[in-house]
Amino acid sequence: MIKYDLIVIGAGISGLSIASYATAAGLNTLVLEKSGRAGGCFHSHRFEGDAAGFWVELGAHTCYNSYGGLIGLMEKYGLMQNIQPREKVSFKMLVGNEIKSIPSQLSFVELFSSAWQIFTLKKEGESVASYYGRIVGARNYQRVFAPAFNAVISQRANDFPADMLFNKRPRRKDVIKSYTMKSGLSSITDTLSAIPGLTVVTTADITKVAKEGDGFAVELADGRGFESSRLVVAVPPPEASKLTAGINPAVSAALARIPVEVIETVGVAVAKDKLQVPAVAGIIAADDDFYSAVSRDTVPDPRYRGFAFHFKSGKVPLEAKLKRIAEVLKVNRGELQQVVERESRLPSPVVGHHALTAEIDRALAGGNLFVTGNYFAGMAIEDCIVRSKKEFERLSGKL
Repeated sequence: MIKYDLIVIGAGISGLSIASYATAAGLNTLVLEKSGRAGGCFHSHRFEGDAAGFWVELGAHTCYNSYGGLIGLMEKYGLMQNIQPREKVSFKMLVGNEIKSIPSQLSFVELFSSAWQIFTLKKEGESVASYYGRIVGARNYQRVFAPAFNAVISQRANDFPADMLFNKRPRRKDVIKSYTMKSGLSSITDTLSAIPGLTVVTTADITKVAKEGDGFAVELADGRGFESSRLVVAVPPPEASKLTAGINPAVSAALARIPVEVIETVGVAVAKDKLQVPAVAGIIAADDDFYSAVSRDTVPDPRYRGFAFHFKSGKVPLEAKLKRIAEVLKVNRGELQQVVERESRLPSPVVGHHALTAEIDRALAGGNLFVTGNYFAGMAIEDCIVRSKKEFERLSGKL
């Protein structure tokens, strides 16, 4: 068994951010990642061959100047000079088989007659549908806002807690409002995973997590074993539940009750001269097999345009997905280049979720097990980092 001061399971932004805090504090830290790459939902797919140098985001795609925790990490590790402003192109809606502007689908009479309620309604205890449906009106919600919210979280948003969808935070006035990175958001997690003193092991198939005296032992399928007095679990709820079953049954049971949605993303590149579709930030599907298509048009390339289509799980096979993508983009199937697939597992909380996370925190209190992820305060990048920082503060109090 190789000993570390801290073991982190999961190399997404949640796991890598808490690992970075621990490494900076002098802890000998190990990160174990089951997949072949670090980054999790930070996944900038870099194309090869004729499209070398072109990338498309298959997961998270935008950062904001309200992401103070993320900006702090970027400042610490010299990434601020790599910020890439996003072109000001708008989101459009796909209605039937036509791409239309969002305002064209709204009833402004209904909107103006309902919007005053934003000053009196409270988000606490309300779902996205019950809260926003009253503010924008039932017809507007059904036609425009429900598909738009589905696109935001890449799943059906109606039952999602209203107070978890958008979190207001102070903005850094010295940083542009919205941005990505020059070589995609993966450059952030690439940098964090290469911090001096931090060890990251990918393709780490964990077969056992057990208590070992006052600490923990982790075994891999290839026979390697690791020990630490502190353990962080930073993976989706179902996996986190399995990993914690033998070391904290109460935490495991609570994690098992968090629903998860599987998203199937297909990324494509298309030669720029083959596309007639106007430049867009993304396409919101009103009623389709996919929730949205996020575009690379926000960072123009002279040769290619790229799209990541976020499909509902299990609906259609790959070839049917590609046929639909070609229809939406109004190109031939053969013009979709360098197709890439990704599967994401996202939490799908409902009203009352905060009671469940409070239960997790009570079960963690006083111990050396720490849990972080995108299912505590919200699903945004910054929500992950806020949770990781909170857990690191609890961890550092035990040093």
